[in-house]
Amino acid sequence: MKLSVHFGLLTFVSSVIAQNGNGPNAPASYRVDSSLPSHTIYSPASGNSSLLPVFIWGNGACSADGTSAQNYLKQIASYGYLVISQGTPGKSGSTTAAQMKQAVNWAATGGSGAFAGKVNTKQIMTAGYSCGGTEAYNFISDNRVSSIGIFNSGMLGNYDQAKQIKKPIIFALGGPNDIAYGNGERDYKNLPSGTPSWKGNLNRVGHGGTYGEVNGGAFAKATVQWLNWVFKGDTSGKTYLLGGTPADGWNNAVNKGLDNLKVPVSAN
Repeated sequence: MKLSVHFGLLTFVSSVIAQNGNGPNAPASYRVDSSLPSHTIYSPASGNSSLLPVFIWGNGACSADGTSAQNYLKQIASYGYLVISQGTPGKSGSTTAAQMKQAVNWAATGGSGAFAGKVNTKQIMTAGYSCGGTEAYNFISDNRVSSIGIFNSGMLGNYDQAKQIKKPIIFALGGPNDIAYGNGERDYKNLPSGTPSWKGNLNRVGHGGTYGEVNGGAFAKATVQWLNWVFKGDTSGKTYLLGGTPADGWNNAVNKGLDNLKVPVSAN
């Protein structure tokens, strides 16, 4: 069976009770807004007056269930980010890169509906799990997107595209038992030497990640630390990624160009 088929079939099933995040802006919550009806929007608790950087997420198997990774996504939102997941709560079927572009368009123009005036239009990150990661890759040349996240994923063709990536990018993989391990490792290796990047493997989880663990587990922590550093200039995020990840079980974490990364990062 081809790897692309595997990426399409694998999804994630939560095994724990849903949480609402434990960050400084908890509890996070989600809703479907009429201004972006094919997506689920996760937001921090009220009281955060700053414009919110945006994290746009593609689900495992390109699933249209916008709550399939809700523990992970709520944890990110609870740290002061607006999180947009492909699909709506409990929906069946699949999503596309074109649908993710709808979310990018929405965020880049300032949001709308209940979120009008709350969006940082210059700080948008696309990311995804497995098949969802291949959706996120479609924005490596989109100047509106400032960062990319590849989780248990990698390119399924046109591998030389990785050689063109210049924006900061994070890879979180599940070690040799992750079906996307070879893809993600190859993509990281193909990055230009000057591209700010981080890659870590959590060997214990394979392709399943930690999306359904309490508050999204180690993958959520690494994602938040990346976002806090790249979008908010929080040096504790840099410290964690450059030396603190082994304490959380990460294996063989490596990076390129992070010491020279000028933060906070924003779109042109």
